Amino acid sequence: MAWKSALNTSALSLILSLQAVGTGSFFIPAEAINSPAKSVHRPSTPQLPLNLQTAQPPGQTGNRTNSKQPGAAWNNFQPPEQGVPGRREGGGTRGLVCPTPITALIPQSTMGQTISGKPTFFYYIPAAVDKTVQFELADESDKTVYKKSFRMVTSRGGIVSVSLGSDGNSPALEVGKNYQWYFTIKCSPQSYTDDVLVSGWINRTALAPTVKTQLDRSPDSHAKLSIFAQQGLWYEYLATLAQLRLESPSDTSLATKWSEVLSSVELGKIAQAPLVASELTPITKK
Repeated sequence: MAWKSALNTSALSLILSLQAVGTGSFFIPAEAINSPAKSVHRPSTPQLPLNLQTAQPPGQTGNRTNSKQPGAAWNNFQPPEQGVPGRREGGGTRGLVCPTPITALIPQSTMGQTISGKPTFFYYIPAAVDKTVQFELADESDKTVYKKSFRMVTSRGGIVSVSLGSDGNSPALEVGKNYQWYFTIKCSPQSYTDDVLVSGWINRTALAPTVKTQLDRSPDSHAKLSIFAQQGLWYEYLATLAQLRLESPSDTSLATKWSEVLSSVELGKIAQAPLVASELTPITKK
């Protein structure tokens, strides 16, 4: 397991891609994700500094950030002390073997919060790809709870998405628990040492009843965005904003919001990357 210590990360789950701007579709067919997974090489589990605190569910007041500054507190949530640090960027210069570096769209702390049992994840791949990819989800003790592999084909570089919600067999995240996910591109079938991997943490939290009522009464997705920002719900904010951009690609205000939220977590360099479609084919055992 030489690669485990070299990458210093961990792993997990299932993938699905965004349709190109203007297509209006978000998810891949269920049959494209019900595929057996190949083995993944994950890092050992060194201790994090003691000042990193496990993410906690919101208090009953529900408010964490100023609604006028969406994203101001995205980095307030930290991975658990006993976990492996996440890795937002993976890969170096590998010529034509694999498009790198790939980047996970997550806060700088690598921990993001969600209220969804089956959230959507986003990744930036800088060039067209035709490779086997794998998504794995592990619990706080680094035990794999979900893993899928498939062939991903894109026509150009850009941002793709991964959603647990497109697979009825995927487990729902439990409220109050931390999970680590791993997204791997298998660059060479001959050697796992060429694999490119990014990873991060996710915590499912519960909303205060008053906040849930606000969301239920929100007239549209635009109204929900400010609530997601106030609650520090990274995954809901990004997924909702991405869907709105797909539905209204000429809306410059949405593009501005997208740029602002990525810049708030030091990912402004990929803010102009398009949302792209990917073709996903299940990997079957031979």
